[in-house]
Amino acid sequence: STPRTCTLFTKPSLTMAGLKIIIALMALAGASAFSRSMPTMSMATEKAGMRRKEWTRALDRATKENFAEVAYGAKSEAFVSAAGSSMAPKLKSKIKQRAKQLGVEPKADFCKQPWKGKPLWLKAQAAEDLKKVVAGRDVEAIQAKLEEIEGLEDVEFKAPEGSDDHPLFAEAKAVIAEVEAAAEAAAAAAEAAAAPAEEAPAEEAAEEAPEEASE
Repeated sequence: STPRTCTLFTKPSLTMAGLKIIIALMALAGASAFSRSMPTMSMATEKAGMRRKEWTRALDRATKENFAEVAYGAKSEAFVSAAGSSMAPKLKSKIKQRAKQLGVEPKADFCKQPWKGKPLWLKAQAAEDLKKVVAGRDVEAIQAKLEEIEGLEDVEFKAPEGSDDHPLFAEAKAVIAEVEAAAEAAAAAAEAAAAPAEEAPAEEAAEEAPEEASE
């Protein structure tokens, strides 16, 4: 009879090709995590007050009459300045292309110098900080934050036409007034509740006085 052979099934050993694939996958995962942690161009420019999509839409819709304001106005300048050294040249090139399409002479010195003013995100950060303290309804903290913001140079919260305060400031002051009014009402209620308790011993003493006199 033919002798039987026994085949042993073992797990395949890790080949060099397999090892390279694993290393490549690990590197890809690490790069993905790193890219998520780094601020993107859209995040940086959002702090400047605009999004890239908003800026691009405005530029594409610009006419020959309003091109200068749309492309070279304060908002666009802040946006392009905040875009960084890699993206800013591309944005300025897009402006030149749009100017050519409209038959307008492009501005050669637009954003030529690096931004030297206050950080463009400072106003947005101040607004977020104020919202947080307003949500906490701590009067002292709100007042301190308002004073801090009013002391910032080159950062201004303009009131809309017909209003005395910027909406954020108006909300903060309304919360202060509301909290103070509630505190005054609570104090008055506590005082009113304490008054009868103080009057009771006096009435009892007045009732006992005639009895002692009769004795």
